[in-house]
Amino acid sequence: MYRVMEQKAALEDIGKAYGIQNMYRDISSDKCMLFEELLSQLESSAAKIAQDILSSSEILMTRTRLMDLKKFLALMMYRSEYRRQQYAEDRFDFTTRQSIQRHMRFNNIDNIQDVWFENLKWIIKTPTNDITNIAAKIFESRDFIAAGMEYQGPIHCSELMDFSFLMSNYVCIWQAPEGSEFILSDTCFGCFEGHGAMVFHSIFILSPKYAIVLVNRLYMFGGMEKLPFRKSWFEDFHANPDIIYSKQGTTDPKDFTPNDVFKYRRIVLPRQKVWLVNSIILDARQKYISHKSDVSLYRSLLFYDKNKKKLFANRHDYSDLKRKLFAEMNRTHHN
Repeated sequence: MYRVMEQKAALEDIGKAYGIQNMYRDISSDKCMLFEELLSQLESSAAKIAQDILSSSEILMTRTRLMDLKKFLALMMYRSEYRRQQYAEDRFDFTTRQSIQRHMRFNNIDNIQDVWFENLKWIIKTPTNDITNIAAKIFESRDFIAAGMEYQGPIHCSELMDFSFLMSNYVCIWQAPEGSEFILSDTCFGCFEGHGAMVFHSIFILSPKYAIVLVNRLYMFGGMEKLPFRKSWFEDFHANPDIIYSKQGTTDPKDFTPNDVFKYRRIVLPRQKVWLVNSIILDARQKYISHKSDVSLYRSLLFYDKNKKKLFANRHDYSDLKRKLFAEMNRTHHN
């Protein structure tokens, strides 16, 4: 593991390094425990899918398990330290802040930190179909922007719409080829690729070998081509699942049933695309970076350095880490 700020590399307990401390500070312990108990149920379902992905077995999901997986991934993004800090530090534009303040008045919430946690609680305890149906009514309104501004409910409207949008995306499984690997970091489970405010891919690194990806639903219908965004770096690496069982149909949501079964395949990325995923992680400036292969990480760093000026915003300097890796590779080679 490499500590970015201290520029130190060492063998460390990944669980301790990546654990988020005091995530629920200023929130009563009873509320925290209730939330974590509900989250553990989703986590258990997601863990079974992750085990199938990490093993050589077929990846089969009922529609129920698929929705549980997407809900878990969406919750983990919203539950992240970055999103919590956004509320704790009130990092919002003027319009969003006004909307949050109206939401707080309607729900008698005094602390903006409580808005973040109340949103979390409502999402996890509310059936997914209920959430998406509420969001659909807003989106399908003649003036959905005005409808969103007028919405008064238990969750802030922008978070309602963001969560519903993530739930409507579709799932792909990416695999790193032999000789390359995904790096792990404190934010690799929920990094993303996009253009402006449009997210193309939300990426969740499971292991150095595999990643789960939520793909923007607009790619399903060719809708992304009509929008003024750049071409995604990964749009050639999508695959719809095979339909193993469907009682009625899979195009109209009215025909969906909980027991519909889908089979997913692992999409092997070229090495350059794995380096690109790693570059997204590197550009986010992590606290920690974990890897198995010195060579694979070194190649990702070379790729990032070569392309950061034209592809990335932060353009961090990892010269110290590159020197350490190069020295270690030379030492290993001579031994």
